[in-house]
Amino acid sequence: MHVTMKKNNILKYALWMALPVLGSGVMTSCTDSFEDLNTSGVQVDPNALPFAAQCTEPMNYCYPPQQNMFQFWTNLTIDLYGGYFMTPNGNFTNGDMGENRGHSGGMYENYYLHIFNNTRRIIADCDASNQLGLAGVMRIVQAYGTLMTTDAHGPLAYSSILSGEYESYFPFDSQQDIYIAMFKDLDKAITDIQNMTEAEKLTLATFDSWCQADTELWVKIANTMKLRMALRLSKREAEMSAAGIDLKAVAAAAAPNTLATVNKDIVIDKSLENEMWLMFAWGDCGFNANLVTLMSGMKDPRQPLYMTKNVNDVTVKVGDEDKVVVPKNTEYLGIRFASGLPGKPNSWSNFSGWIDTPNALGVYSMPLPIFKAAESYFLLAEAKLRWNIGSESIQSLYETGIRVSMENELAYRGKYAQISAYPANAVEDYINGTTGQIDFVDPANAALSTPALNKLGVKWDEGASNEQKLERIMIQKYLALFPLSTEAWAEQRRTGYPRLFPAYVNESNGAVDTEEGVRRVIYSSNAYDTNAKGLEEGLKLLDKENSSKKGISGDKGGTHVWWDNADKGNF
Repeated sequence: MHVTMKKNNILKYALWMALPVLGSGVMTSCTDSFEDLNTSGVQVDPNALPFAAQCTEPMNYCYPPQQNMFQFWTNLTIDLYGGYFMTPNGNFTNGDMGENRGHSGGMYENYYLHIFNNTRRIIADCDASNQLGLAGVMRIVQAYGTLMTTDAHGPLAYSSILSGEYESYFPFDSQQDIYIAMFKDLDKAITDIQNMTEAEKLTLATFDSWCQADTELWVKIANTMKLRMALRLSKREAEMSAAGIDLKAVAAAAAPNTLATVNKDIVIDKSLENEMWLMFAWGDCGFNANLVTLMSGMKDPRQPLYMTKNVNDVTVKVGDEDKVVVPKNTEYLGIRFASGLPGKPNSWSNFSGWIDTPNALGVYSMPLPIFKAAESYFLLAEAKLRWNIGSESIQSLYETGIRVSMENELAYRGKYAQISAYPANAVEDYINGTTGQIDFVDPANAALSTPALNKLGVKWDEGASNEQKLERIMIQKYLALFPLSTEAWAEQRRTGYPRLFPAYVNESNGAVDTEEGVRRVIYSSNAYDTNAKGLEEGLKLLDKENSSKKGISGDKGGTHVWWDNADKGNF
């Protein structure tokens, strides 16, 4: 009975943390039903659901198929900070680095309600019933969600919830300890999945939207995550060694069996809502100038697969008249982050849009992206550069990563962009290209224009410095990861590549340095309201792991998470 009571308290805690704190006028397009969605009127005991349904929820919510959660999850924070997207709606203050807690809690809340609250319970039940292979699958899903969330925020309440020893509050773990726990979970998952029983495989087939019950594919995902995490901690190699984990050895063990062995992207193809289309349809999302100018300058053949040209005429006021400066559907146009824009609609609302803008071809149900196989090649390329892992050359891994991305994106997006093939020689011309990012020229406000920052072309240069080799790898990885902003932003913060345009305005009141940009997502009001004592200790851990050289600390966007080590360069 006592254990059951503790489990129930943990469940209640997870549900409480997921209740949004919405200020007046927070949203005009998407918050009307969000509070109703997560209040007790619709809550059910997850243990009462069929096992397949229990497992499906955390898997699906690794890319939330629910419009309100999706917008809060990353579209008002990480999508903007990472340089893929930018809101044309100046009423969303995070777009000008004016940190808004009500708009910053989606990652945290999605994790605790939809992912961790399910996975930790399913893992415990499966372990207890000796269904270790199924527990292993959920350990991978849990690690996927945990990695996103700690990389966004820093310390989290993790082991204290798993232990079942706390009821009134839940202490936070440091980011280092969370990474150590994830490595252990992934190791156990690999072993247990490799020994999965036939009966478990039949059960897995009833819910597996990621791998369709292909257990070997699950092992490849786990190894890809281990390689990703080892490289993420490249600026904390000494500290991990002191904790008993050799990152080079971790990477070397994972490298032979990643998604690069099958070139298969992991997507959820269940006709769920892909909410990115809706973010654009609401007028709350556009493309970021960083991504657009990189792709335009490098003549990337994936660009029409990722975005449209300007969706309407772009106009400026000349006297009392609107003058068309960019006719509809003539240019790829992105919006500069932190531009101090007015509320929607405005000229920037007419810049580049999401493919299949009217949803005539069904892009609203485009499969949900989880992993891009091309990432594995760029991870392997950096592992070779940094640790001399593997026998294949860095150049070969780099160029293969580009080709795999080109092939997979065409297969994934071509239907919705009405593109069946690239122009002749386009991919090889791209790989041999020598042009870099173009300058950003804002046709609606020339004051927002700014020079290009990424001058290297795509073509590999074996005689370049290690720093330049890393820059090339990271830029191509960034382009291949789209639209997975959480991973792209983490790697951009870790390495500094690609360089992002500086903010034009900074409304953070000193919480974020203009030159450095946003380094983390602040905790939501719910974290303070539901676990104040735990969070208080968590903020001490955050400050202990912080390495900011800008005098910024505490729960601010300019504070560095542990692996974002300002005391160490890339090499």
